[in-house]
Amino acid sequence: MMKLLHFFLILIISCSTAVQSWSQGKFGSDSVTCVTNLSFYRDYAMQEKYKEALPYWRKAIHVCPPAASQNLYIDGVKIMKYLIENTKDLKLRQARIDSLFMMYDHRITYFKVNKGNVYRLKAYDVVQYMENDEVMVYKAFEAAVMAGGSKTEARTMIDAMNAALKLYNSKRLPGNNFMEFYTKLRAFADKQAKEKPDDAQSKRLPTDLENLFVASGATSCDKLIAMYEKEFQAASKNKEVVSRILQMMGLNNCTKNSFYYQIVEAYHKLEPSAGSAYAVGRMYAMKNDMTSAVKYYKEAVQRTTSEKDKAKYLAELGVIYMQEFKDTGHALQCAKQAINSDAKNGRAHLLRGIIWATEECGGNDIAKKAKYWVAVDYAVKAKSLDPTLTEEANQYINAYSRYFPEQSDAFMYDLVDGNPYVVNCNGMTERTRVRTRK
Repeated sequence: MMKLLHFFLILIISCSTAVQSWSQGKFGSDSVTCVTNLSFYRDYAMQEKYKEALPYWRKAIHVCPPAASQNLYIDGVKIMKYLIENTKDLKLRQARIDSLFMMYDHRITYFKVNKGNVYRLKAYDVVQYMENDEVMVYKAFEAAVMAGGSKTEARTMIDAMNAALKLYNSKRLPGNNFMEFYTKLRAFADKQAKEKPDDAQSKRLPTDLENLFVASGATSCDKLIAMYEKEFQAASKNKEVVSRILQMMGLNNCTKNSFYYQIVEAYHKLEPSAGSAYAVGRMYAMKNDMTSAVKYYKEAVQRTTSEKDKAKYLAELGVIYMQEFKDTGHALQCAKQAINSDAKNGRAHLLRGIIWATEECGGNDIAKKAKYWVAVDYAVKAKSLDPTLTEEANQYINAYSRYFPEQSDAFMYDLVDGNPYVVNCNGMTERTRVRTRK
């Protein structure tokens, strides 16, 4: 009686001219049969009576256009799972498993859906029914992650990484492909962690992925170099290739080898920027080629639009002038410019203190030693601005404090601890206060 009522209702509706025109567009030329079977199977499917729903669903699949209803494929997944669980013949069971996966593919093809979510559901069904086909499992998770990007569930990214790891360990996924997949996953994970700072799973996702990557054994620098050297040589002028290799080397801290230096310089030539010039400068400094290092540090200073970065580059350049070339003039110039760009740059303040301590000052016994008061002032300020400099600054403070004048010597010049004092030395002037050794 229920079916008969449905049939007459659908028939009456479809006879209406306006509705009939719309129905033929969405439900095909045999719209009555399509809508009737859609309605009948849905009644049973909503009651989880999949056996009873099956004939009407099959008829709907056969008669209705592919885009008639998304429910055909959503319910199709449930119906196919019911059939799979009740099929003993292995060939027929496999055919039904293939049809199950087709439900997901059709849903993505014919409807505007969240592809990442649909592929994710498919991936877990692949695990359930095709667990032993590790290549298929990996490809299913790869599709889910690539479609979902940073919106992919954290658990799915971890499962995708484990699927890739299985293939890599069994030598069915080349090392460079494994590296690239991890790089993409890591980028998605980093973005998700920023987008969901209060979500515990998202927050630890980058670390969890990195731990799996490290456990793979693919992270040794020798392996990375062997993996990418030929590719780099063949595509050293391809910005995307060079950038990707550079990222992988950097992620794995493989930055102290000649191959990395080649990549950094190649990338700078392809995409010159303040950051790349700075990286090349640091690279040459590590190689002890200070003349080249200075060249690229200067380029970084010229290119940057960030006052904070400019201060950083200038402070490090000043250290090079000071330590490697003993050029206090250029070192002081860099330190001053750095402080003008960013008064909170601790490294620049510490450098100014070091410069003061190395100057040869004239005058009486107090005037000759007063430079150490200024040097300590700068070291104290440096660590207050940048706590990471505390240990280094304390070493200088302890060293310079040993050269403070004796209390008795200061007394001879009517000076006691705490008195203000103006220090003049080789054209430099600073205000400080008296401090003595007891």
